[in-house]
Amino acid sequence: MTHTSADDWTAATVVPGPGGGTLARFGPVVLLVGSDDPEVVRPYLEHAEMVAANGGQGRQLIRGFALMLSTSIDQSPGFAAIAPHTTGLAVFVDGDVVVSVDGEEISGAQSLAWVERLIPWPVTSVSAALPGAAAPAEGTAYRLDGGVVPAGGFLVPTTGGTPAEPVLRPSTQVRAPQPPPDVEAPPVVEPVVEPVVEPVVEPVVEAPPVVAPVAGRPLPPTPADEHVSFQSVLMSDVEDDVDDFEPLPIVEDAAQVHDDHAHEQVRGVYCKNQHFNDPRVLFCGICGINMVQQTPVLVNGPRPPLGVIVLDDGAVFQLDTPYLLGRDPAPDERIVAGEFRPLPIIDQSNQVSRVHARLELRGWDVVLVDNNSTNGTYVHLPKTPDWVRMPPGSEQVLVQGTRVRIGHRTLAFNTHAGAVS
Repeated sequence: MTHTSADDWTAATVVPGPGGGTLARFGPVVLLVGSDDPEVVRPYLEHAEMVAANGGQGRQLIRGFALMLSTSIDQSPGFAAIAPHTTGLAVFVDGDVVVSVDGEEISGAQSLAWVERLIPWPVTSVSAALPGAAAPAEGTAYRLDGGVVPAGGFLVPTTGGTPAEPVLRPSTQVRAPQPPPDVEAPPVVEPVVEPVVEPVVEPVVEAPPVVAPVAGRPLPPTPADEHVSFQSVLMSDVEDDVDDFEPLPIVEDAAQVHDDHAHEQVRGVYCKNQHFNDPRVLFCGICGINMVQQTPVLVNGPRPPLGVIVLDDGAVFQLDTPYLLGRDPAPDERIVAGEFRPLPIIDQSNQVSRVHARLELRGWDVVLVDNNSTNGTYVHLPKTPDWVRMPPGSEQVLVQGTRVRIGHRTLAFNTHAGAVS
């Protein structure tokens, strides 16, 4: 079956193969992880599920996994993730997993980081396998319509779709033979025939355990579609979608920065090159010079930007001012008064409050405050296993690599200062 759009891909048949990994399918998103440990697999499943809840866009899938590997994953088990994009199929591979699309193999085995590709439509056959495992062959009876199963690979066969109803009937009739009419004539035969007929015929006819996978068996092979060659391209080379957030422009002139918060005074120290820094850092955030070898002298100075917030769709917001986060924060009186800037969180799950949370700049710290939101604000600190829901109205000081989840959207806090002493 040839896939020419996101709708085609969402309706495709996904066949799992044996192995020691984990295969998940959430709508149009397909994920294969090289581990069966629930704690290891959990963050990958969470991101794939959130992307699917937001429409299953390949751009969000790739940017989110790239952000995850950059900020919060120390050791990846290797994985492959696939989702449709407007112009093709987005593929993300990390580690030794091998993805094959119409005969072209994509793997991160020879890469120092991850590998991403955009395979233009049309796409005919797709498969993936963990190291040492093989993708299932065409004609395998099982399929995965949704959820999570143990697997070592998967196949999107060239012959897709659900088999017609008549395919099931011959299988049932073959497994239900009728006893010959004269079977009870000799008295000696009766005890032999009854145990054979009753236990074998009735369970197979009424509830045969082998019938369920038959429903997922592909149709007999159809004439092969015409093969169309393609050239893989990087996602970064593709023009952004109209509905994507645009990153903030780079400030080239200090006069471009909003004056509302640009000159707030804080107590800090200057390095030998006269760069103003947080007194707790070990190295200058501008030139990198060692700050420990000089005697710190606390003085008042203009606070520089404290880092950036990066959304899962790639939008970047510089932390030189406080922000209100939410579905529609712009009408809030604090924004009208110039005390905060709006940071809209667009989420199709309808779980984001109008003003869901806020980011405050206190001294040299960035503080996340939940605004007593209905569905809660979740925080994932670096090197911790789980997401934690913030109590309503509570606060959390953000450190480098902290991830925040609001509804089905995620954002990450990045700063050149890194961890402080």
